[in-house]
Amino acid sequence: MPAANRLPWALVLTAVLAATAPVPLSAQLGGLARKAKAALSGEKVATPEPVATPGATPSDPVRVSAADRIDAASLDLFVQALAAERSWLEERARIRKSLRTPDDYRSCAEVTTQTSVEGKKVMQMYLDAIASPDNDGSTEFMTALANKMKAEQDRIVLAACGHDPAEYGAAPTPGAAYQPSEHAAAEQVGLPQLRYAMLKERIMPFCSVEASSRGTGEARVRGIGTGIYYVYEADEVALLSPRCDELVRAMRAIA
Repeated sequence: MPAANRLPWALVLTAVLAATAPVPLSAQLGGLARKAKAALSGEKVATPEPVATPGATPSDPVRVSAADRIDAASLDLFVQALAAERSWLEERARIRKSLRTPDDYRSCAEVTTQTSVEGKKVMQMYLDAIASPDNDGSTEFMTALANKMKAEQDRIVLAACGHDPAEYGAAPTPGAAYQPSEHAAAEQVGLPQLRYAMLKERIMPFCSVEASSRGTGEARVRGIGTGIYYVYEADEVALLSPRCDELVRAMRAIA
């Protein structure tokens, strides 16, 4: 499975490292990822530091790379992707409840494709095609015929036996490297999956801060580890603040 497609995006959100008493980077990465996931699931976590307070450390201007910056267009797609991911997860959960056991499914599929009326029709379609003048014996013809036959068999098996339980294993844990729901949702709305993952990691820490503490300028939310901060430019703060309640509800709905 393409585990490499999902990176530790908790720190694509820009980590600022303090010069004194640094925590090992691996611990910082893991701590931020755990904190973001805990916030996403609604678990109690340490209250984030108020953002952009006078004298906050560090005090350098916040700069977020163009690739990681949150803009209006990607935020709208993000909301659509959250809704698509929720629908995907709900549909998978519904299907899992209706699945046959693997042995029962195999038995049903064999009967359906080999001895049922519909199965015999599919086999006759195959035999007729083989005997047809259109059969020139080419690889292209045989490949197209095989694909058509498989599609017909899949159709009648789905109608008679339901979904294949082999395709609906246990859902991955929230910390799994590969999240099929995330990939499917991002593709559906046209948002690159890595950007979708990065937006999840950056938005929740900011929106977990009390509304009265978010401020109106650039923002820093303290992460886990000495001198680790989630950072946000002023335009990002202005964009996120009025939508935080909506975003948090949508993210927690898929946690």
